[in-house]
Amino acid sequence: MGPSLWRATLQLCEHLNQVLATTVTQPRLVPVEPRARSTRIQVSFRQGGQPIEALLAARFGPLRLYLGQVCDGIPLSDGRVQLRTISYKYTLTAEDEPEPLFRWEYGRQLPGLYCRHHLQGAVPLQIGRYALSLNDLHLPTGYVAIEDVLRFCVADLGVRPRSEGWDQILRDSHERFKSELDQ
Repeated sequence: MGPSLWRATLQLCEHLNQVLATTVTQPRLVPVEPRARSTRIQVSFRQGGQPIEALLAARFGPLRLYLGQVCDGIPLSDGRVQLRTISYKYTLTAEDEPEPLFRWEYGRQLPGLYCRHHLQGAVPLQIGRYALSLNDLHLPTGYVAIEDVLRFCVADLGVRPRSEGWDQILRDSHERFKSELDQ
């Protein structure tokens, strides 16, 4: 929350950049200046005004991490603005692959009858005699917090954490996120 959409977003980025820098990566999340009178704002890793991916060294080889969100600014009765996620896309891609291995997505209004919160990716699947890709499905998930993606990178993919206190940093950050939702 903050006194304006821009300030609330800068506070979010400042917090998440501290979490990122002390857990898995140095690249910073940056807000994109909203259009005049817009209540929506986009946040992602950016360089030279363009979205980028952060490189991670995992036990399976180099991975590229993308984190992106679109948020809406909800005006509160006290004059502050609270951010609400309209959509997100978090991806992990093997260094030399064009398609993400895992892609967590959320959109308030998706076409068709698909799950709004879902996981997809370039993971081959075998269902009975049918061979398909996880990209052919919209595997349902709940809301996926950035902290959970970072935990997956460290705990499952073997990305070396940038500090010994990474677990508590992610726990504290997730608790802060949940408490702001309750306000």
